[in-house]
Parts: sequence; structure tokens; C-alpha cells
Amino acid sequence: MYKSASVIVLAALVASPVMGQELLFNPGFEDVDTDGSVGDGWSSFGAAGFNAFFGPNGHASLFSDTPGNFGGVFQPGLSGSAGTEYQFDLVDVRLEDNIDADYRFGLEYYLADESTKIGETIAPMPLDITGDGLSFSVTGIAPAGTAIVRPIVLFDNVISTADGQENAFIFEVSLTVVPAPATGLVMLGAGLAAARRRR
Repeated sequence: MYKSASVIVLAALVASPVMGQELLFNPGFEDVDTDGSVGDGWSSFGAAGFNAFFGPNGHASLFSDTPGNFGGVFQPGLSGSAGTEYQFDLVDVRLEDNIDADYRFGLEYYLADESTKIGETIAPMPLDITGDGLSFSVTGIAPAGTAIVRPIVLFDNVISTADGQENAFIFEVSLTVVPAPATGLVMLGAGLAAARRRR
């Protein structure tokens, strides 16, 4: 009986459709519908948008090189669940050398109407290292009432006095569910039970 229960629990965990699965549509900001416009499934505001400046690769462009500029990009309409821990990764980022604006990224949590925000997990984007291929990560637990989780990157340029290029370009992002600590313990327990039976 114990052997069957362990195998069933382990199989259920491995088959989970959420854990570790990419939740974003078009995490690479590509032209999915081939209409000539990149960033399908994403929205932008202010001095931000979607382009393909660097070869054929789509990306999110955040133009902070003008004092007073602000803006951001986000993906609307992602179903969320209260109490679930989410991880939002900026997988491939280019920060130009003179960047000196207030960049932030993270998660916003909404009711089902997708207009009532009930919480957020927002972190500053470190700007002390610039260049290509940078990555950043933030995790947050959705509060009670969450029906929509919105990954977002945003900026305000109210402090910059730098000359030259100081923009950010994001080539790939990822949103996944963080496995609960209990999940790892259950899987470890199932493995130990199987090892005991083999002995």
C-alpha cells in the first residue's frame, strides 16, 4: 500500500502542468503572427515599445535617454492563483553604458477584472553593470484575491544627466511557478522509500 501511494504522489508531481512550465506567451518578443510587427501578446506605455534593431531578434525597447521619459512593457491577461510563488526572470538584457534612470521590474497582482491592482512585487534593476547578456530575477507570492498576474518592466528618468546612449533592451524573459518547499520533501521521501525497498 505504501509503495503504491508513493508512486502515485511522485507521478502527480512530475505531471504538474504548472510547476517549471513557461507561463508567458512569446517570451522572446517575436513576430508570432508574422504580420511584420514584433512583441505579439505584449503591451507598452510611455517611451517603450517593441523593435528588432539588432538583427532579426525581437526585443522590448525602453528609451530612458531623454530626461523626463518614462514607460514600460507588460504582458496582460495571465491567470494567477493566490498563495502561489512566481518567479519573473529577465533572461537576456542589454543595458547601455550611460544608463542612469530608475529601472524596476517584477509582478503586479490583479482581481479578475484586470483593472483592480491588489498588490505588487517590484525590485530595482541593478544598473552598476552594463553590457549585453545580463540577467535579473525576482520572486513574489500572489496575495489573497489574485486572479491575474502581470509581469512588468518599467522606468522613470527623473535623475539622469548622462550624455549619450542610456537605454535598455530586453530580448528574453520568463515567468514560472516556484515549487513549494513541501514538494521537494515529498519527492525526496518518495526517493528514500524506493531506495529502502531496493535494499
